[in-house]
Amino acid sequence: MIRKLPPELVREIAAGEVVSGPADVVRELLENALDASATRLVIELWGGGLDRIVVSDNGTGIPKEELALALEHHTTSKLTDLHNIRTLGFRGEGLWAIRQAAQVRLTSRPPQQLGGATLTALQDQVELHEHPAPAGTRVEVTALFGHLPARRNALEAPAAEARKVVHLVSRYLLHRPEIALRLVVDGEEKIAHAGGGFGEAAKLLWGSVVANRLLPLSESDGSLRLSGLLSRPELSRPRRDRLLLALNDRPVEWPEPLLQAVLAAYKELLPAGQFPLGVLNLSIPAEHLLINTSPDKSRVKLIRPEPILEFVTQAVQGLLSAHPLARALPEPTPLTGPAPVQRASFPRLRYLGSFRGLYLLAEAGDELYVVDQHAAHERILYEELSRRYREEPPLELPHPELVSLSLGEELNFAERAQELEQAGLCLEPFGPGKYRIRTIPAFLTGHPALIPEVVKGSLGAPNFGEAWRNVLARLACLPAIKAGHPLTGASAQALLDTLAECALPWVCPHGRPTVLVMSELELARRFGRRGVRAVERFRVEKT
Repeated sequence: MIRKLPPELVREIAAGEVVSGPADVVRELLENALDASATRLVIELWGGGLDRIVVSDNGTGIPKEELALALEHHTTSKLTDLHNIRTLGFRGEGLWAIRQAAQVRLTSRPPQQLGGATLTALQDQVELHEHPAPAGTRVEVTALFGHLPARRNALEAPAAEARKVVHLVSRYLLHRPEIALRLVVDGEEKIAHAGGGFGEAAKLLWGSVVANRLLPLSESDGSLRLSGLLSRPELSRPRRDRLLLALNDRPVEWPEPLLQAVLAAYKELLPAGQFPLGVLNLSIPAEHLLINTSPDKSRVKLIRPEPILEFVTQAVQGLLSAHPLARALPEPTPLTGPAPVQRASFPRLRYLGSFRGLYLLAEAGDELYVVDQHAAHERILYEELSRRYREEPPLELPHPELVSLSLGEELNFAERAQELEQAGLCLEPFGPGKYRIRTIPAFLTGHPALIPEVVKGSLGAPNFGEAWRNVLARLACLPAIKAGHPLTGASAQALLDTLAECALPWVCPHGRPTVLVMSELELARRFGRRGVRAVERFRVEKT
């Protein structure tokens, strides 16, 4: 028999969609404070948030005549148009859902109002009291799910629930580091941030070792703006849990095209399966962003993403190209690492000698460079191939060559035919699983045996960009100078000079470093000298 659910059951179900634990309560209250332009926040937890949660802010406050309305279902001052969402909250059900799950004590006073008021509510019971109060809002939530034992029993231990809150607050602080914020758990201060920039927040939450290897980013182009921090390539993780994104100030999960745009900017600087660390705030016009209007608002979709993806890729590429990316020589002992190189581009290296027929020793300024001649030559050839396929027109084969494609390769060809043609490969069907190769990139002239390999290679990998990079990297590896092939002084210097002209000289096409670097100061330390100045003074005394 079909029947209507009783109102109290409907409220419990609806509240559970928004509030499943203490972290959800903190998120709703934190977002309300940020939407109210708060610059100072204090968050307090007792019993992992199951016993009590208090969030205090210095925001714009709620007029006393609107306090009761603030706790009603679907009441909000934030939303007028779903296509123009500019606040973190907009559904108007956060406080109402908390009210169904716990007792709420809401105290607020706008700065211009004389005196404040407190509203105490639990489900249908509401009381309002006027009294003096500081400007801002204070929300106290007690006995979460106290009247709903099944939901309370489904929660984890208080310590585990508290960890979720610490993680949540840390995420918001990384994106909004200008906020002064304190988080206190059972009387113990877990986070104390006085406000500042991205670097200060990263140092507080991730430690100075990580923070010092993050590069500051700030780029804008019209209505698009990207700011935050991204790690140098040598600082990476096999997971993307420390690569954080906020779109229009909203912490969100990565839209896959946007994540790929960032990874594409790193190119071969990142090993396969690795992700950089960082926190990025991307601002775009509201009409280009579709926010999931379910309680989980962290999933978003870009509308007309092409200009946004291009802007992000160029911004990250510009950041990386403006910093020296040579990796430090590995340390045999736990000494302080080499001082970072201060130049913003690859230096001109002077050849000194070689080691084991593979490594070139060179100097630039007060630093010693060790260059892998095979990796360096690979990078040079790779960029030469990349330039040639873009600039040289494709060549038509006098006798089209046949190639057999697997079902997966055929499916990829259907998606990539236009990109293949732009790269110089024009194929046309010639029977089941067979294709005729009509044109090839000019650099394949004289290498007919490589043509089928290039075609099949360009149809592998998840996308054409990655597949084509793999093809060019393979072609660059074949003729590159191998280990054990000695170079004359002139040839070695020419190799170093050509490497300096590359767009991305720091790594080979496969992501391995081409150079390692160590400063003279670090050498002096390891030899027990007092530093570069002591070395210079010794030289003067000897003369």
